[in-house]
This record gives sequence, structure tokens and C-alpha cells, in this order.
Amino acid sequence: MPFYPFEVGRVFFIPGRRLGGFRVVAGREHGVMRKALDVCSKYNAYLLSLHFTLSPKGEKVFTLIYDLTECSAPLNEVAEEIRKIESIKEVALIEQQAEGFIADTTSPIITAGGVRGIILREMVWSILVNKIREKFGSGGEALLYYIGVDMGVKAAAEHKKMAEALGLKEPDKITRMLGATIFTTIGWGSMQIEDFTLNPPYALITVYNNFECETAPSSKKPYSQLTRGVIAGYLSHLLGLEMVVDETECIAKGDQRCRFECKRRRLGSLNIF
Repeated sequence: MPFYPFEVGRVFFIPGRRLGGFRVVAGREHGVMRKALDVCSKYNAYLLSLHFTLSPKGEKVFTLIYDLTECSAPLNEVAEEIRKIESIKEVALIEQQAEGFIADTTSPIITAGGVRGIILREMVWSILVNKIREKFGSGGEALLYYIGVDMGVKAAAEHKKMAEALGLKEPDKITRMLGATIFTTIGWGSMQIEDFTLNPPYALITVYNNFECETAPSSKKPYSQLTRGVIAGYLSHLLGLEMVVDETECIAKGDQRCRFECKRRRLGSLNIF
């Protein structure tokens, strides 16, 4: 199956083009979006992006961003025609801030699964992850690890509640069906659970395209601390015991993937970091 990135951007930079769009709120009737798209197509507007969701009231909310360079009607006239479609409740214009640049600011709060989120592009999160190490050395690595542990604990607690509602009880199924799939869905990397046993407690986890290590400087040793901490916190909370996670392969040192071996911490062993 071909790999296609899932584009979540709300900013479009296409120099020399005339851009514009609409946020449309409609009732529950079928075919409303198709009718709105047909109106725009009639005027030769070229669709760049379409996002659809449901409001808490069950209303259909879709956001359309267009290249209007060849469009034969002004943006407001197209919007007026969309407003005439039955069950359309609201049409808000999204106008370009400058020629060839448009940012959708109609919804300043971003949510994922009903919970507020933010978008960090590579240029930002690479600074966040790499500069902490650069400025604070091993102390920065420890900070990233323990932040990851807390994140993993939080995630596991939420997933246990979800699992209860779904009728899932086995830790390996929770990790495979919820932990790994959600980790992958939110863009941290493609996680695969290669092995998972309860007696003894053990997991072998592979992450392809690990965001933490993709932009890392070339390293002679495994680089991941944040992701390693997330996995340690997640499994420790899920299993009710302290798990130690070692990164045995890492893309920062030339491997094709990041691989994590997870075992129960032995009594009397050194600190897990």
C-alpha cells in the first residue's frame, strides 16, 4: 500500500496564486457537502483542502480551502450561492492574508478526540528535543525521559478506561489495539508490538519514523529518551510494576528503525535511567 502523509495543516503558502475558502455549517441532511462542492466547481475553483467534522450538536461542519486564481466569480458571490443550499446554516469566508498566503483562523481551538491539542511542526519539535540535550547534556536526557514516563502513565490510564468500555482486559491487547495504534495515529511514529508476554513481563516494540530521532544528529549510541520514557511509563502503569526499557536499535545511529526491549526491573538494580 502506498504511503501518503496525513496533512493537517491549516496554512497554505502558494506564491502567485489567489486563495480563499469557506467554513460551512449545515444540518444533518445527506448530500449537503456535495452540493457546496458542486457550486465551487461550477466557478472553476480548485480545491486544495477539505476538512469535515461534526459539532457537539450533530451539525456538519466542513472547511474548504481553494485556489481561486481561475475562479470566475468573487469569493463572496460563491459564498452567497452556497448559503442558498437547503439546510445550510452558516457560511463564513476565509480570506487570504496576502497574495498566495492563507491561514484558516475560523477555529482557533484545535481538538483531538474532544481534547485540546496543538500542532508542532518539525522545525519546532526538533528544537525542543535536541536543544534540551545540547544545553543540559545528560541532565537534559534525564528530563526528557521522565517527562516521557509521566506522559506514558497518563496515556495508559486513559487507555485502561477506554479498554473497559470496549471489553478489553488483557494488557497485550490494550497495548496493541489502543497504545500502538494511537501512538501511530498522532504522528509519533509507526509502532509495532513484535512480542508481548506476561510471564515473564516482556515486550519488544519497534517504531519506524520515530519523530524524536529523525532529526537527531548522527549518534554512536541510541538517541531516544522521550519515546523510551513513554513506553516505560505506559507499560509500568498497565502492568502494575516497574518496567525497564532499553533502545537496542536507533535510526539516529544508522539503523532502519528504533527498537525497544522492555523488561521488569530487577530488585536492587540501578536507576532505570
